[in-house]
Amino acid sequence: MLALRSIYEGVALMKSVRVATIAVLVFSLMAPAPAGALPKGTEARQWATGLSFGIDLAWVKGTNKMFVTEKDGRIRVIVGGNILGRPCANLDVDTSGERGLLGISLDPNYSSNKRLYVYYTNASPLDNRVARFRVANNRCRDRKVLLKGLSAASSGYHNGGQLEFVGGKLLVAVGDAHSPSEAQDTNSRLGKILRINPDGSIPSDNPFNNAVWSYGHRNPFGLAHRPGTNRVYVSENGPNCDDELNFIRKGRNYGWGPNYQCGTAGVGSNPKAPMRRWTDTIVPTDPTWYAGRMRSLKGDLYMGDYNGRLHRLILNDRGNKVRKDRIIHQPGSGIIDTTTGPGRWLYFLTANTVYRIVKS
Repeated sequence: MLALRSIYEGVALMKSVRVATIAVLVFSLMAPAPAGALPKGTEARQWATGLSFGIDLAWVKGTNKMFVTEKDGRIRVIVGGNILGRPCANLDVDTSGERGLLGISLDPNYSSNKRLYVYYTNASPLDNRVARFRVANNRCRDRKVLLKGLSAASSGYHNGGQLEFVGGKLLVAVGDAHSPSEAQDTNSRLGKILRINPDGSIPSDNPFNNAVWSYGHRNPFGLAHRPGTNRVYVSENGPNCDDELNFIRKGRNYGWGPNYQCGTAGVGSNPKAPMRRWTDTIVPTDPTWYAGRMRSLKGDLYMGDYNGRLHRLILNDRGNKVRKDRIIHQPGSGIIDTTTGPGRWLYFLTANTVYRIVKS
């Protein structure tokens, strides 16, 4: 079995390589759980299918509508499990390697302002960008670019790409573009979690007088936070070791940079070790904190991996350590995103299908 370095490198390899065995990986002192152990009385059901490499989901709360990004540049609309034929937008993106239309997030006040945000690789000039739209009649209008000039020049890899609103600010996950030294440079936006206002301006309380919120990241592919708090979690693709889940704090260094050594806290000033490390890489994807209607699933962090497993990560009371990592479901293909969705069920996304976990 070949090591899968990142989600799209994994996709390229999956075309010719079938992953034959999957191990449940746990730290010492973490009790393993049987694979596929969904809570009693629940099951995973298909909700929508027919996507062309879906990447990220965004639920319009209180409705049966979701938006989903497709790698080739389309922002699709799903209503009641039906994918509408006309996309909300079709962006001109570069799709080589990990490039494309990646993350999506809705403004916390979407019900009144209808603002939708996306992260994408612009085709010409070639760079990664964050843009805001206003949605009207399921069409994305009035595009405003909030961030641009994020390098996408490194063979198409390590773009990052996730978005998450926390405390009224927009967090943006940006990869190192295959340049580890950039991850340690707080004047660079590469290898960082950025934090901006909804209009693209820089918050006055950012730690480095720029958009940088945390640094020392390699290829952060997932962003999540616990509802009602500012607790932020980032899933990150490592090299041939050390995929990570990190608990993000203002101004902190997460250790990726030149001469990184596997199994260590990392390089640079006062690096912070991950709260969970997968030494045998799993290709972790976008997590979510579930606080929906399913009592037997509530109160934990859920994350997919591209080996096709759904993780239930049970944290300590402070939310800064992983007590248990349980594999609760294996749908048979890579999981790219997890989220709460219509009906307040737990949803997860594969390349072409959206599933939800409901009562059986």
